[in-house]
Amino acid sequence: MAEVYTGTKFHTVFARREPPRDERIAELIHWCHHCGRSGIVGDTVGNLSFRTTGGFMINRAAGDLRSITPEEFVEVLRADLANRELTVAGGHEPSSESMMHAAIYAARPDVNAVFHGHSQRVLDQASSLRLPVTEHEQPYGTAELAAEILKVLEWQKIVVMRNHGFVTVGRTMAEAGRWVEHLLGRL
Repeated sequence: MAEVYTGTKFHTVFARREPPRDERIAELIHWCHHCGRSGIVGDTVGNLSFRTTGGFMINRAAGDLRSITPEEFVEVLRADLANRELTVAGGHEPSSESMMHAAIYAARPDVNAVFHGHSQRVLDQASSLRLPVTEHEQPYGTAELAAEILKVLEWQKIVVMRNHGFVTVGRTMAEAGRWVEHLLGRL
C-alpha cells in the first residue's frame, strides 16, 4: 500500500452522462456501506461491482463507501485493457480499479460480483490466513495489476494483492460479501 493515489490510469469515454439505473444498485449500496463502516476497506475507499448484461456496474473513483449514493455508480460498457480505455455510462469517472474488475469478469464467466478493499490487517495476516497472494507488486489501476491477479485467481474466491489489498469474488453480491465477512471473522 505504498503507492500514492493519483487518480485513474486510463482514458474514460462517456457514452452517456446520466447515472445508470439498475434495481441491483440498492444491494451494491448495502455492501458498500457495510464494507466502508466495518473498516475492512481501510480508508473507506474501495470498489465493488456486479456484472450487467452490457458490462458491469461499479462505484465512482475516490468515493466514500460509507455514504455512497445511487448517482455515484457507473456502468462500464466496454473495457479495452490494451489501450487503457473504458467506455462508460454515468456521471463520474469509474473506480481506478475498473481495469481489474473488467479483467476478472472476462476471465471468470462464473463471477458476477467483485469486491476490492485495502486492509493492512489482511496484508499483514495473509500468510497466516493461508490466502493466495500475488507474486509481484504492480501499480494500482493498471492492466499489469489485473494480469498479476489473474495468475493466482483461477478458481479462488479471495486473493491478496501484494502490498495493495484484497479482492473477493462471487456468483452473487451476497457470496462476494460473505467472503469479505469471512475475512473479517478471521482477523
